[in-house]
Amino acid sequence: MGEAESFHRIAMSPAGNAEVKAQPPIYKRRTCRICCGVAVLLVLALVVVIVVLSQTLFKFRDPEVSIVSMKLESISVALDVLTLSAMLNISVATDVRVTNPNHYNFKYTNSTAMMFYHGQQIGDISLGAGEIRAKQSVDMAAIVTVEALKIVESPNVLSDLESRIAPLNLTSSIPGRVNVAGIYKHHVVATLDCNMEIWVTNQTLKDYQCTQHVKL
Repeated sequence: MGEAESFHRIAMSPAGNAEVKAQPPIYKRRTCRICCGVAVLLVLALVVVIVVLSQTLFKFRDPEVSIVSMKLESISVALDVLTLSAMLNISVATDVRVTNPNHYNFKYTNSTAMMFYHGQQIGDISLGAGEIRAKQSVDMAAIVTVEALKIVESPNVLSDLESRIAPLNLTSSIPGRVNVAGIYKHHVVATLDCNMEIWVTNQTLKDYQCTQHVKL
């Protein structure tokens, strides 16, 4: 009986329970560290994806406007000595190319081509409206014709006739927008300024230079 009571006291001793509750299992700390590491990796991966998309798919690029061809169709100048005014008839054919470098379509409206003589607008024509698909280009052909009544009493006519060179400016304006991923709309106005020099005597285009401007 003495041995049985001794075994029973040892089995019921609380010392064993104290050793079990002394500290948490090691595998719980490892699991916590693994979860934190995975969360950090996911955040870093998300940041990388956002940066890549912002520089590729979601990045807006300005539309490109250029001149494919420009040709002087006709020109004639009649000088009125009594009134010191001039009557100018001129017709210029131009082909404007608009390129959409974005991953989304570019919609343009109310596009126009205007002709200027020494800062005075003497003619204009509508280039229309439309849509340019992603990574595509569209050519806009137009003929700007100036009637005789468009230009009168210009102080520069006599000097231009004397030099036999008439300076003209052709400005093409293409306003539009790009709907980026259906999230936000990016509005832009692309303008192409072309300065021309025309030989009045032989009615030919001497030279022209074009510069693109983009206004957001």
